[in-house]
Amino acid sequence: MRKRKIISLVNLLISGFIAIIVSTFFAAGTIAENYTDKTFVAPEFFIVLVIWGIGGLFVLLHFYKNLVSYFVFSLIITWVSIPLGISLGFIWL
Repeated sequence: MRKRKIISLVNLLISGFIAIIVSTFFAAGTIAENYTDKTFVAPEFFIVLVIWGIGGLFVLLHFYKNLVSYFVFSLIITWVSIPLGISLGFIWL
């Protein structure tokens, strides 16, 4: 039981760090697209963080319920949130 909680927290930290970096990179207009003085030219890419936050809620549910299904679902949704959010950002762009 304790091992799953440690894995969940490490997964949450690593995937959260990557989600923040990726969403900020795309929201700032990547390398070549930001020709304005705005910091974020495509804020719709912050949807990555919203979807990742839903996965974070499942991690919290895992701590209180301690079910294997919450554990597996939280691992999957925190990593799937990054490509899913990017694709949703491109659709809304």
